[in-house]
Amino acid sequence: MVPVLIAVVLAFSRPSVAAGDTEQRFRALSFGRTTSDYVQFQPDDMSPFQSSFTACMWMKRAHDASNPIVLHYHPSDEIMIIIGSNGYWNSVNKGFQLTGKFPELGEWFHYAMSWVSGGTQRVYINGVEIGSTSAASSNLRLGGNIALGINEQSTKYTKYIFGGQLHKLNMFSEELSAYQIREMSEAGMCSVVEEKYETRKLKWEQILTEQRYGNVTEFSPESCLPDHIKYLEARLNKTESELGLTNSRLLDTEIKLKSTEHQLQTVSTALNSTVKDLTDTETQLNKTQTELAEKNSRLKETETKLNRTEQELLTVSTTLNHTQSLLEDARRLETVSRWDVLFTSPYLNKLFTTELYDQLVNSWDIMENFIGVNVTTGLVEHFRDHHEEHDTVEDDDHDSSS
Repeated sequence: MVPVLIAVVLAFSRPSVAAGDTEQRFRALSFGRTTSDYVQFQPDDMSPFQSSFTACMWMKRAHDASNPIVLHYHPSDEIMIIIGSNGYWNSVNKGFQLTGKFPELGEWFHYAMSWVSGGTQRVYINGVEIGSTSAASSNLRLGGNIALGINEQSTKYTKYIFGGQLHKLNMFSEELSAYQIREMSEAGMCSVVEEKYETRKLKWEQILTEQRYGNVTEFSPESCLPDHIKYLEARLNKTESELGLTNSRLLDTEIKLKSTEHQLQTVSTALNSTVKDLTDTETQLNKTQTELAEKNSRLKETETKLNRTEQELLTVSTTLNHTQSLLEDARRLETVSRWDVLFTSPYLNKLFTTELYDQLVNSWDIMENFIGVNVTTGLVEHFRDHHEEHDTVEDDDHDSSS
């Protein structure tokens, strides 16, 4: 597996590196030896570095230009930061040369430069301070571009060509101590020591995503290959483990899916049955509502007829009562006899005397005057009005004399 991984690593030309990707620790940039080979971009924010900063990187000289520039930050017309690969450039607002103190061509080395406005500017090679100077009191200007591998303003001059290799360029918004810088150097090119600092504001993994011009390519330094291979193997093992877990979860999901599909089928069948029952119920309900409406209509007709019948019954009842009254009167008249006069008060329960007899005779004698007249209710009422009083008076007189 190792030879294959080495082949894969060496075959990398320019993979997509996202900010924060752990694999960025294994990627470096190689610059061609013409004025067209460089990286240039405008940083998102340089304000954290205005009063102090530390720039750290690994570099390898591969070109013998007189004034090679690795990093050039140039805001407006001010020359603010220039870092070179042979000691000629170590500038922040003022020149500071350390020619002859840098490693020879073809050797990787760790470079660091710290700066504090109005304080001290220091340069370290492989964790050892090789020079310092007083720093200018002016703060870093903002709004400039950063160029890697060439002079940001004078790209036509070959004396500024870097033409080497660059790895893990990071800028920190503080003056790192000598111990911290030595720790980075001794940890080696493939470490991640720098990533523990929250003050790391300009990051190598972000620089790897910036625009490149000419012949600038990515590669893995040979010293990082063993670590890179270990990293890839660990990543592969982790991926295989995650894949196994994913397959297991997928299998469980498929089983659950089949169970869910079965349950869904059961529920669907029950739902269809319920829908059918509901449809039948709605049909029966509609039928029942129709029948109910018909019966309500018939009930209203019956109520109307009942009301009419009750009215007719009341009329018939009234008529019947009247008829019964008439019938009773008729029956009474049919049974009246000439002797019923003795049921009246002048005679009933009284001693029948000569006077009572004479009274009866006199009453009937009066009737002689009406021979030939129809006996009507009016005639009877006439006798009652005009002769009953006379008979009653005589009766009262008779009772008094007695």
